[in-house]
Amino acid sequence: MKSIYHQALGEKFDQLHPELQKKFGLTSDQKLMVLGQGRMTEIRGTPLFLRPFLNIGAKDHLIFAERGREVPFTMENYAYVDERGRESISYIRRFFFPYAIRGFDAVMSYDNEKQSLVDDLGKSGCLSTQMELDVTSEGGLLMHSREMSVAGKFSFNGPRTSLYEHYDEKQKAFQVHVHVDHPLLGTLLMYEGIVHTEFLPITINHIPDRGILT
Repeated sequence: MKSIYHQALGEKFDQLHPELQKKFGLTSDQKLMVLGQGRMTEIRGTPLFLRPFLNIGAKDHLIFAERGREVPFTMENYAYVDERGRESISYIRRFFFPYAIRGFDAVMSYDNEKQSLVDDLGKSGCLSTQMELDVTSEGGLLMHSREMSVAGKFSFNGPRTSLYEHYDEKQKAFQVHVHVDHPLLGTLLMYEGIVHTEFLPITINHIPDRGILT
């Protein structure tokens, strides 16, 4: 079985750094999860007067208002088959601020009809977007979102997300850069840092609903 990222990238998948091939080659057949732990060097974005409105999205783990430097971070990836029979990968991100723990969660799957990777956002998954993938000359992975849709019924020109990830040979860890940008408001959220990962065995009973922890 090819992973959802392998399907989206096609032959370009083989151009990824071997460690990225291992991470993004994960499938439900392997019965493994990825546990990442690290620190985000900086988390910034959104003017101060607008940040309180982000707390609405915090409840669904869509976005959050807190900002800071050297923020402890964890991420869990579960490969599983969802209720529609699609191979899926969850992204369970946790940011540990001094007075709050915030989530930024998603579930990705490959849509055979659209021939595209689909990103369902938050715990509810009510917002979704298609992702464009590419590989850099250094073997890093680039992902860019397109327009968003609500419950798959209508689309709108909302925030766009860009993700760049590469493997640092010196630190034996992944360097992660994420940028969420709004066409009118500019940068809503930007974070970057380093994440050390390990692969752990799982059973179906260990996988949370939709692969997302509540």
